[in-house]
Amino acid sequence: MGRVPGALTRRHPAPRALTAVVVALAGRAAAWTGSYLIIGEGAPREVMASRVPEGIFQAGPSLAVTISSWNLPFGVGSIVLGSMFAIGRISLGYFAPWWRAIGHRVALGSNSFVLTAPGKLAPDPSVLWQRIGAREILADVLVAAALANIRMWRPRHWRDMKLARVRAVADVRLRATEVARLAAAFALLAWTANIEAAGVAAFLSRLAD
Repeated sequence: MGRVPGALTRRHPAPRALTAVVVALAGRAAAWTGSYLIIGEGAPREVMASRVPEGIFQAGPSLAVTISSWNLPFGVGSIVLGSMFAIGRISLGYFAPWWRAIGHRVALGSNSFVLTAPGKLAPDPSVLWQRIGAREILADVLVAAALANIRMWRPRHWRDMKLARVRAVADVRLRATEVARLAAAFALLAWTANIEAAGVAAFLSRLAD
């Protein structure tokens, strides 16, 4: 097994999470650079806006709860579902945060967020942690890494379209280190939702003035 696939399936979740983060960063860098150079400003904004619930920005003080209720089923939920399946030993749960990382950087490089300021943002690693999306994606990666070895179905061969059951739901067991990663991910998502809600409120307040 190659070095990256092997690291993604290690027994301990720490190397799994670190490797998944490196893959996400590589995808983000390529997507950010490509969208900045190729995609016109605001071109994918309609697609991005279609994923945002109508009236979410009028949620007022409950906006953080609304953001969390959106992130958990669609973000964490897709990871949990994907983690039940694997190709070889690679959990499909990894692909949800990786895909989200690429989409976030496409939106950033083309300035296609729902709430935005004029001007495309050139690739700059120094602003990585300043963006809310980076924290949310890190939380998603932690969830994917924690659940990477719970797979219950996988094809016998990577070319096989039929799935074979390898584990029952009742047989799934999480180690203490994996539970700790899940707890850290949920804490990070809650913290990020509060920061995002405060930022949206401040932005809308400036627009109203």
